[in-house]
Amino acid sequence: MRFYFIIFFLLSTVCFSQKQYSFDYIIEYELTLYKDSVKIKNRFFRERDKKVKKYYLTNSKKNNYTAVLTELDGLNYKMEFKDQNGIHSNVVILKSDLKKAEFLNIECKSITRYRNPFKYQTKNYDFFKLNDTIINGKSYSLHKLASIKPKRSKRKKLGTEFYIIDKETSFHSPILNFSTAYEEWKTKGNPFMGIFFEKYFIDYFGNLDSKEKLINYWKIDKKIIINNDCDYTK
Repeated sequence: MRFYFIIFFLLSTVCFSQKQYSFDYIIEYELTLYKDSVKIKNRFFRERDKKVKKYYLTNSKKNNYTAVLTELDGLNYKMEFKDQNGIHSNVVILKSDLKKAEFLNIECKSITRYRNPFKYQTKNYDFFKLNDTIINGKSYSLHKLASIKPKRSKRKKLGTEFYIIDKETSFHSPILNFSTAYEEWKTKGNPFMGIFFEKYFIDYFGNLDSKEKLINYWKIDKKIIINNDCDYTK
């Protein structure tokens, strides 16, 4: 009996010294970065189109945290993990670990405190519900995130982000990894739900800057583990 008590105590200690983030979906997109036609001050000029695969690890009920993966090489992914409430990390993980492991551990040395610098931007932006759009005979809801201050938009050359939402995925919170979008969505009282079928950004000059298009999504059961010593959400 004493042996079992010790085992239980040790397991409990481990569990309580760590924070777990649960993910129940992996969502695959094709990201297209389009070549630039206008040079904008303080922004990298893109000379040609570029396509990359992008994967989101998500919790369908909570969208304050996500893990975003892009291919680094044949064996590895680069993973950016962010909890909007205070944690940020960039790490490299093996593709085999992502496929096989239920638990992905991030060491404290790879975690930094995230202080959301965009909360104040909710006074400058808003989500707008547009008319539904039809793609291949299917109706999607359409929303845009845009500046509500024309003079500021002109001065800073601000663009507009559009979200084409699959209505059949209303079981899933929207993926809003961009902090301004997340804060505005939260401030507006969750104005829409669902996985975006497409997300695209139109720059100030009316050019298509980038687009993410849904490839597929799957149910998963994975967890990211961090030590309580670097849980900056407290």
